[in-house]
Amino acid sequence: MTKRVAIIGAGPSGLVTAKTLLHNFPQGTFSPVIFDSRHEIGGLWPAGFPASDTKIDGTPGTLDLRMRTNLSRFTVAFSDLSWGSVFPGEDLPLFPRASQVGSAHGDQTYFDSPDDKVFSEDFDLLVIASGYFAEQYIPDIPGLDQFPGRVIHSSTLHRERDNLTDVTSQGQIVIIGGSMSGVEAASAVALHQSSTALSTEQIHPSAAKVHHIHSRSFWALPTYLPQDSEETASFLPLDLAMYDLARRPPGSIEYALGPITEEKAIQTNSYFQTLLGSDYERYGHMGFTQDSDKKVQPPWVAIGNDYAEFVRAGTIQAAMGRVVSVKSNPDTKLASVECILSNGDAVMIDNVAAIVMATGFMPYKSLSLLPEDVLSALEYSTGDPFSPLILDKGGTVRSEIPDVGFVGFYRGPYWGVMEMQARYLGKLWYGQDEAVVCQTHDQREGLRSLRRADPHFARGQFPMADYVGLMESFARDLGIERSILSGDSRSGPVVPARYLYGTETTRSNRDEDLAVWNKEAVRTLDDLRDSLTYHHDAAQKAAASAIFRALHGSWRSTKQTAGSNASESGGFIGNLTFYPRYPTSPVYDREYLCEENTPIEHATPQERKRFIMRLAETASDTATSRIEIWSVDLADKLSAGILVQNLELEPLWRERRGQEAVPGEYVIAAKSLGSSSGTRCLYTFRFKGVSISSWRYAEFEKH
Repeated sequence: MTKRVAIIGAGPSGLVTAKTLLHNFPQGTFSPVIFDSRHEIGGLWPAGFPASDTKIDGTPGTLDLRMRTNLSRFTVAFSDLSWGSVFPGEDLPLFPRASQVGSAHGDQTYFDSPDDKVFSEDFDLLVIASGYFAEQYIPDIPGLDQFPGRVIHSSTLHRERDNLTDVTSQGQIVIIGGSMSGVEAASAVALHQSSTALSTEQIHPSAAKVHHIHSRSFWALPTYLPQDSEETASFLPLDLAMYDLARRPPGSIEYALGPITEEKAIQTNSYFQTLLGSDYERYGHMGFTQDSDKKVQPPWVAIGNDYAEFVRAGTIQAAMGRVVSVKSNPDTKLASVECILSNGDAVMIDNVAAIVMATGFMPYKSLSLLPEDVLSALEYSTGDPFSPLILDKGGTVRSEIPDVGFVGFYRGPYWGVMEMQARYLGKLWYGQDEAVVCQTHDQREGLRSLRRADPHFARGQFPMADYVGLMESFARDLGIERSILSGDSRSGPVVPARYLYGTETTRSNRDEDLAVWNKEAVRTLDDLRDSLTYHHDAAQKAAASAIFRALHGSWRSTKQTAGSNASESGGFIGNLTFYPRYPTSPVYDREYLCEENTPIEHATPQERKRFIMRLAETASDTATSRIEIWSVDLADKLSAGILVQNLELEPLWRERRGQEAVPGEYVIAAKSLGSSSGTRCLYTFRFKGVSISSWRYAEFEKH
């Protein structure tokens, strides 16, 4: 008999649940119906129909369509749908935009139904897939409700971009909240200020600063990290580097759930210190102090390419502490924001014109449809948004109420885990002979211990943060054999395409389904292997992005003439500054206006030389390389003139001292033909971790 399943939520969790129930089990087993409060699918991820950040029903979308994913396209995906199939023939970015994510996982047909009706239906099973991010959270800060300026939740900041210029001209901007949204918001405002300062011929940096107040220490991770193996080294998307199976100890890969020990916190900090390098740590490890008398907090992470460099430049002024009051001045319509820092000092930020609340979301609205007795059985807690429910088996179900399931309902969900949760529910409800046992007292106790744990010193950033362990645990329970990427079965990153679910007992009766799934997974894994190959074009994309990010800021420049050695160089020549700004052409993803400032005693007729550096993450008819250098237009000295150089990168190699490779140090060379001068150019970028310690530009006569 067909089981009717009500799925609440038409985001990725709800969609993958419906797809799994329909296609991974014999036809007629399940009849899913998806319900959503909006008129379109996609949830947080806009489906791109229409291409606007405003929903069909007129309500604003939560995500900026232009926003990049925090993880690569290999992780932001389901196992049986490759990005290459959705965008055939296109050169895809490793980190897609939100609009591309929505387009990849949703298609819609619209029907006009003018009559709204209220009706009831009976279902056999219920899936809560409406997500953790149900409602914006703004803390109760004394004086905030009297603030005459703008109070913006970080999820709507992208819609305020056009108003930020007026706001920053009036006063300071304060970002409240750390983690992902705090870093993203602070970086977005800083980039806007930088772009505004570059709107006239003379560069006038904004006097207003971006004040970022965060309550605990965190690492700001760039999207590309160095991966060093015995044979090769290269830059990879951070998820491909961090979720590599080779990082786990030998033996069965177990799912870790529960409080974080101080030893584990120290190990994680040490990993990031080694990976990122000491120079980057000074600006990318916020709020951390080497105090042996203080207990080490479990490290949090945020992902942002520009944050650390904006901190280095002084555009973002970060402080660890808490905002305790907002004191408004009705005459100026500005306010003073009072903060208590982590060391106990009280500081006041004056002339505040806008406050951005990067304080996250609350999940409770998603659970409001459940009756009290069900919530009680789920150990529902309104006082702990970190873990509002106590569930079995990776946050999927509670054995006492087996007809209610959860998919994607936890803080920080991964697409692969959503898919695994949907498979687990399907197998449980299908009632196969080898039916899974859903009662897992150890996981319940792990979640309970997290509730009891000190939130500052024993809790991690996310309750179910062990992505690798969770995927492997589900795979064992579901009888999924992980695909091998290379000769070693215990190597390579964990991505959904490695865990294809389709056996004679679980798949549908349609043989063509399994053939399509295999084809899609193979296509994704072939693409992944290319990205992991250090000399492949995909690896050069990553290297170009790593170089471009690390050039942000000011550099001391010296000049060495032909025939001289380093000791005979001309000494200090000036500063070369890379100012980030919004790309002035849609075919480019990032852009710098670069200015060389030469001291008067070394002045030439062109005292301040300018050029534009651009990054194209994907190829197009007009952007054929990853990094390009353009002259500035002579009329305004701001817009692009003519293309001067295309940089062609060589594979990364390790820095060496004699015969020994230096741990954590790398070199990337790039060559270019100067199209305007006919000279041959060579760039050499020396990395320590993710930071460029020095770089060299040489010109040679073309023979």
